[in-house]
Amino acid sequence: MLSTAIHNGVTKQVTKPKLKSHSEHLMKRVSRACLHCRQRKSRCDLDSSGSPGTPPCQRCLRDHRECVLGSSNRGGRRIRKPKTANLEMHSNSSPARVMQLAPSGAPGPTDPHSFPRPYPSDHYGRSDPPTASTINIEDDDSASTTDSAIGSVPRNPSDAWQCLTNVAKRGAESANLEKTGDHYSESKSRVRLPGVEDEESEPGIKAYRLIKNRSLTRETVSQLVTRYADNFHPYLPLVPRKYFDPSALESFASQEKHLLTAVLTIASKDLVETPQVHEVCSKYMHELISGIAAGADCDVEAVEALLILAEWEPQGLRPKIEAVGRGEEDRAAWMHVGLALRSGYFLGLDRTSFRGDPANDTQNDGRKRLAWTSCYISDFIGPGPMTGLVSKDFPSLQPLTSTDEDYAKIFQALLDLTQLYGNVHDVLYSGMRTSSQMMLMGDYVKYVDDFRNAIERWNRNWGTLTCSQHIKVTLQMSYEYLRLYTNAFAFQAAISQALTSKPKGDAPSQREHLRAAFSNVASMQDARFIYASVDAAKSYLTILNNYVDPEKHLHFMPLRYYLYSIYAAVFLYKARSFGVMNAPEEQAVRHLINLTTDRLHRASAGPDDIGSRYARLLELLWKPKASSSSSNTQEHQRKDESVPTGTVPNRLPEQPYMQYSPMNDFSWLDLEAVGDYVSGYPMGNPTFMGMNSFPHHNPYPVTSEAIWPVQNWPYMRCLTLAKVHAGGLLKFLFGNIAGWDYVTT
Repeated sequence: MLSTAIHNGVTKQVTKPKLKSHSEHLMKRVSRACLHCRQRKSRCDLDSSGSPGTPPCQRCLRDHRECVLGSSNRGGRRIRKPKTANLEMHSNSSPARVMQLAPSGAPGPTDPHSFPRPYPSDHYGRSDPPTASTINIEDDDSASTTDSAIGSVPRNPSDAWQCLTNVAKRGAESANLEKTGDHYSESKSRVRLPGVEDEESEPGIKAYRLIKNRSLTRETVSQLVTRYADNFHPYLPLVPRKYFDPSALESFASQEKHLLTAVLTIASKDLVETPQVHEVCSKYMHELISGIAAGADCDVEAVEALLILAEWEPQGLRPKIEAVGRGEEDRAAWMHVGLALRSGYFLGLDRTSFRGDPANDTQNDGRKRLAWTSCYISDFIGPGPMTGLVSKDFPSLQPLTSTDEDYAKIFQALLDLTQLYGNVHDVLYSGMRTSSQMMLMGDYVKYVDDFRNAIERWNRNWGTLTCSQHIKVTLQMSYEYLRLYTNAFAFQAAISQALTSKPKGDAPSQREHLRAAFSNVASMQDARFIYASVDAAKSYLTILNNYVDPEKHLHFMPLRYYLYSIYAAVFLYKARSFGVMNAPEEQAVRHLINLTTDRLHRASAGPDDIGSRYARLLELLWKPKASSSSSNTQEHQRKDESVPTGTVPNRLPEQPYMQYSPMNDFSWLDLEAVGDYVSGYPMGNPTFMGMNSFPHHNPYPVTSEAIWPVQNWPYMRCLTLAKVHAGGLLKFLFGNIAGWDYVTT
């Protein structure tokens, strides 16, 4: 704009500056940043040069860097760099086309000079190498799939695992869709990898491993399943009864391979005429167990398989079998139950402990509840049912006809007895300090009395249960063993009190003091408990000898009833060592032991069976030494035939009095220590729960094993290996504190 101005008489035209509008005074928003600031994720100030939006920025100017503006990522489709290293080389030789599914009826182009590829891409027609646009589309699809799969934030490891499972399922569904879209590739272009089995081509029993590799025939599998249903299933009715129908063998093999293999392994364990059948079943079962331990996919049927294996523990699963039983089966069962518990937790079986809506309670929920409750029965001290489950909570065990066995009520009776087991352990055998205080202060009396009343109440409720004789006798033996386990605590308390009341002296005087204290049991404060424990042990063996047929029933009974009889016999041996029995009673007990060993031998299918092996243990423990040297020689020769070279009892004590001394160094529940005792092995430094591979010696000097247990109790299943070591250490420590270490002669 021009204006006229007069200065010193001279007229001049002056150009006035143009005023900017309000919008021109506002600085434009800069939406771009240099590469350096974008990498640092910091603010890029492009006003330092005086020209807004033009480099260099203030940071690059200060750091003497080259300021290069980055391109904008707003709007449009993002072009990613190709991820294939040789993309440019292939793109120059062939045109760019997107890989598509070939039509089902038209074959794709072929190249006579190329080899077919044994990969999932063979389901597609031949296509040119991928281009940049192809890779971008695939990247976007995979990103969207992943984003949708993890749309919800995982709150725990189970949610994260479920998220990954959903992604895997989507991938499997897309692969199946691609497979159905190309029949030509399926029939001609696909190449099978050597050694890879195609189970989808042969569904049902033909795809089962032992049938496919011709190790077993269909008839053999059917016979073994029937044999298991008739002889083993009544003692632990875990296998769904629908699979005992021969027409259901196809679904049994295709859907329940862990459970079917466990059934075959147990049913073939005593087939002496065809040992190769048990060998192939055990080998496959061992492979499946290793897969479960390694984290392979499994369902509730795998938990059921582990539980029934723990109840019978076939000898084919162990690499070595000793001639004399030393508790190997119990340790193996311990581990199988622990693996079943972990698998059950992962599958969420513990949630079925809570009783839900009966209308929404599906058949699968009932099966899971039965499996989880069986885990508790096998473990004894694990987390039990929270809502007091009864027989109606197990519909699969309900009788279908009036002639069927009511396994639901039998299972409820066993469950109630197991809960008593757990209560006795939690109160009396809870730990070293509390147990020792109860023993020395006498607080255990009221607890033992209460448990005795509860056990008798259980007997009144379930003692009249109507069922098969061979099933009812198992409940009676479990009842007698619980009586023994409960009253034995008071027996140990009496020993501890007798030791504390005697001043320290030499070894013979202490030994004579113990024998004198227990020679007149009727005058002791805990006489009723001592008498009850001895009576329970004798009652158990009496039931075993008089009411259990060794060939028809004992032969097929679970492992626990064998071990209960051995524990009862060893307990009577320890009681006899303290002078509790008079001469006539001792002779009667010795006759009872002879009958027991005979029954165990008759119940065995061979010399390596569990009955024969533990019968030899009792024979070595109870058989007295002959007086003459010739009889001694014959005795050693007989034992040389039944005991391995490394365990020949050539160092047994020479005097019968020494053999029955209360200073013997083993617990009545530690079968490995009993085996060491009868074999003449020194037990000054016993191993932790029989685990010879434990690398360190016991840091606490212990001269002998505890005679009466506190921490470890029979057929108890532990969840962690650390708990096994801790349990053995507690027993050693408690032996010192409670006076369980006696001076050896």
